[in-house]
Amino acid sequence: MRICTLLSFALISQAATIQAQAPTEVPKATAVGTMKELMLDYIFPTSNEIFYVGRNENKTEKGWNDLKSNALMLAESANILMSPQRAYDNEQWMREAKLLWDVGNKAYKFAKAKDLPALEALNDELYEACQSCHVRYRPGYKRRL
Repeated sequence: MRICTLLSFALISQAATIQAQAPTEVPKATAVGTMKELMLDYIFPTSNEIFYVGRNENKTEKGWNDLKSNALMLAESANILMSPQRAYDNEQWMREAKLLWDVGNKAYKFAKAKDLPALEALNDELYEACQSCHVRYRPGYKRRL
């Protein structure tokens, strides 16, 4: 009985120590680059990998892995755009970013499946996701016909 009491006391004491060591404040995400840098250095190159996927139809395993990584980054970039410090508003901006997430998610699934025709078929959808956002949020941008 005494061993159970000592063991219980030790567990309670250990739990209290762990709780006392727990952080009291959750760190907030902080943007590192500007929106322009995010677009030019991150989103633009990954979207180009999807836009021009058909340039090399004889993909190696490394080529497919690179394509899969780029598609994943494209999809995850939409999550970054929807983060509180990046979102311009909670209405149209979120809908536009969701279009990018949708096409990036599809591209990721198709790249994992090594489905080149399905990836090539995403071109119009990706173009529309980019264009619709740029028309609204990129000053001086004009839609190409």
